[in-house]
Amino acid sequence: MKIQIYGCRGSIPRPNPEMARYGGNTPCIEVVSSTRQCDCSGGGDCGSVGHRVILDLGSGAVDLGQKVMGEMFQAKRQQAEEQMLNEGGDDGKESSSERGGESNNEVGEKEDNNDNNKSIAPAPRKFGGTILLTHTHWDHIQGLPFFVPLYLPQFEWSVYGPRGIAKSLQEILSGQMQHDYFPVRLGDMGSNTKYVGLCEDMDKGFWLDGDNSTGCDHPTSSVKVTSKYLNHSVLTLGYKLEEFAQIPLPSTSNQLFRRKKRGVSVAYITDHEPFDHALANGGFTPRDSRKPNCTADQYHAQFFEDVDILIHDCQYLFSEYSPGSPTSKEYWGHSTVEYVVEVAFYANVKQLLIFHHDPQRTDEQMDDLVQYARELAMKLEKEHGGDDVNIRLKVDAAKEGDVYDLDPYIYLDENDVSLDGGVAESKRESIHHADDDIAPPRTVNTGKQCVLLGFYESDSGPIRDMMESSDNSPDVKVLQSRDELLHFAEQNHPSVIVLDNRLFGCTGFEFCKVIRTEMGDWGMNVPMLVIACPGEGARARLTAESLKLDDFIQGPYSPSYLFTRIQVSLLRMPLRWSRAPLPGNESERLGALQNTGLLDSLPEERFDRITRLAKAMFKVPISLVSLVDEDRQWFKSRQGLPATETPRDHAFCAHAILQDDIFVIPDALQDERFADNPLVEGSPNVRFYAGCPIKVASSEDANRKMPIGTLCVIDSKPRDLSEEERRALKDFGAMVEQEISNDR
Repeated sequence: MKIQIYGCRGSIPRPNPEMARYGGNTPCIEVVSSTRQCDCSGGGDCGSVGHRVILDLGSGAVDLGQKVMGEMFQAKRQQAEEQMLNEGGDDGKESSSERGGESNNEVGEKEDNNDNNKSIAPAPRKFGGTILLTHTHWDHIQGLPFFVPLYLPQFEWSVYGPRGIAKSLQEILSGQMQHDYFPVRLGDMGSNTKYVGLCEDMDKGFWLDGDNSTGCDHPTSSVKVTSKYLNHSVLTLGYKLEEFAQIPLPSTSNQLFRRKKRGVSVAYITDHEPFDHALANGGFTPRDSRKPNCTADQYHAQFFEDVDILIHDCQYLFSEYSPGSPTSKEYWGHSTVEYVVEVAFYANVKQLLIFHHDPQRTDEQMDDLVQYARELAMKLEKEHGGDDVNIRLKVDAAKEGDVYDLDPYIYLDENDVSLDGGVAESKRESIHHADDDIAPPRTVNTGKQCVLLGFYESDSGPIRDMMESSDNSPDVKVLQSRDELLHFAEQNHPSVIVLDNRLFGCTGFEFCKVIRTEMGDWGMNVPMLVIACPGEGARARLTAESLKLDDFIQGPYSPSYLFTRIQVSLLRMPLRWSRAPLPGNESERLGALQNTGLLDSLPEERFDRITRLAKAMFKVPISLVSLVDEDRQWFKSRQGLPATETPRDHAFCAHAILQDDIFVIPDALQDERFADNPLVEGSPNVRFYAGCPIKVASSEDANRKMPIGTLCVIDSKPRDLSEEERRALKDFGAMVEQEISNDR
């Protein structure tokens, strides 16, 4: 794996002589998987090249694009020269009249043999690779319009980035290429490019194949990509790339040896702020393996545990981060050196590359920062029984042009001695299970996916329209009867099946049982979702669990919830969005809400005054009085939010009314119930939520209180509430309840 830095400056390009040594271009890194494959029978390398991965497209992408173009022209020139040599060899054959003493038959046989042995021109090389975008802030995508390989049809690119609901990745990227800002549109680029939205996936990830354009049959190394949400002001992913070698026996070697596979890895974490801001000045503690839970920062460190190289945002010193000061950088979404050195040390990282350099920091100041970081690492080493010489964590700063090589290949003889010389390293084996005979890894399915909708009672129109207009839209087939559905499923093996539980000729459960038991491996593993009929309860859910359904959807649901549920099933990822269950006394609760007369009423200053005060006191952009109706939440008073209502399954408040106390979500992206919620992935980009249930007397029993909604505060940045703030939120909730009771 070869890693080259093309841009490491944060926020804005700085073509400044005082910053020339570390570089002024914004983030862009090239990672190419290993090229060492085999020795072909004719001698020499087979010519396979590794898979190119580009991390972010900041202004450094301009120079990288020129390099990629040069490689393409060189490869085409070499291919043309080889073709000319082959054609020249054919033209230079001696004719039969020039070769005496040979019969026509002999000549004919030799000519036929020569014809059979003609060199076959190599297949055209495919050019391109994979682009992984952490997020869509300008400094990470501003090189995209100037990355020339995106304009040419000879290139194939897969562009991955955080998946949103409100807008696709392609729509967001096209924003900076509107005619108001740039003369060329994203859609005018001529390369074969697909755009794929990703969620957090720290375990399964996906695989990128090595190059097979040379026609060599030997297996190549492969790169596994996993991702994790970071703590930034917009949806942001960090990436980990792991390369696992698959090594064939070299034809030129007569030695008997055991195959040895070793993994190498690099993690790319940029634009991330400590979840616990107190850790910006140090104090991180590693996770206690004896305890089941961990903090968000320990979870962050777990993602890049044991990597060979960690490239991590270190834009600030703690003295610059400076919480509470007039020049504080708190909540700006970046890390401090003090925090990063500690998490890297405790995560057993081999080498830390300081990254996303502050745009005001000169080369001399960068030298001082690196020295300070090394001193911190040395201090940690001493605290854990080490010495000044053998420091486990090597600390450097990324510089434009720097190259790092990580070799995943080791050839061993029967004595475990490397055929390249020396004894093979073993300290990485426990991490990557190097001795296992690893089967060829799976790859991303690039074929067209298909969603089968078995809708007999539900309206298929809204969800079909959403699916067909989505980024990388799948084929959608809508059928109603049992026989049609079974025939289509057997012939086409759709990627996801969504069914009403009442179909023409059978129930959804009966259909699913046939799929699970009679259609082999595909039927056992295909994701299936069933939409419950009204009144189906616990017994039906047990049936759904026995059939290993991905979801059994009960109660009112919005098209966007079902759309998200299908999308994560297509990606084979877990759904990180849970709809709030209905309260056991739902009908009584709805009756109490209707009796207030507040639903769909005009705005009132008495409620608006409370939400204005709450917004100011908690220093949040949004404050609401939300009422949870049968299939929606409606806002009686709202500050900072233009919408008047949302579907109920989007509502954080639908969860809050189930609580006796206030309901607080410090970071929605880290909460399995809300991470994929459209209000988190799209506008208003909820990260923090706190809601106090609002209760009124039941219409059936005046002594019984029913929760009808909440007084809530919302922020687009992660945070928490102190005990004093929690009491204040309860006071605001009580003020809303008092205003409602005054009307009754």
